[in-house]
Amino acid sequence: MSKRQVDKIRKRLETKLAEIDSNSARRNELITERSNDPMDQMQSRVDLDLAVSVINTDWKTKRAVETAIGLLETGEYGICQECAEPINPKRLEAIPWTTLCVRCQEDHDELSGGPELERAA
Repeated sequence: MSKRQVDKIRKRLETKLAEIDSNSARRNELITERSNDPMDQMQSRVDLDLAVSVINTDWKTKRAVETAIGLLETGEYGICQECAEPINPKRLEAIPWTTLCVRCQEDHDELSGGPELERAA
């Protein structure tokens, strides 16, 4: 991989980190209001569950992006962390923080009971 390609990938990954950090800063507080109305209580619970889900997804993505940056630095970027085969460049273009090839990601998803964002490390 050329230095230009590495720099381009690093810039995309750093942009993604900044985006996640920006979103996280806006979601720092989880505020729930108490209400005696059952419908309001249900809506508050749905809102809280959604907020927690988004925070969890952001955390997983941030961890995956940080792992990808580390792999760039060690020269291991683009190599599947399970089978050590090269990851398809189109996959890396779509999900630059991925650490698994499609086959290993599918195996991982089957074992974990469903698709995840991408494996963090």
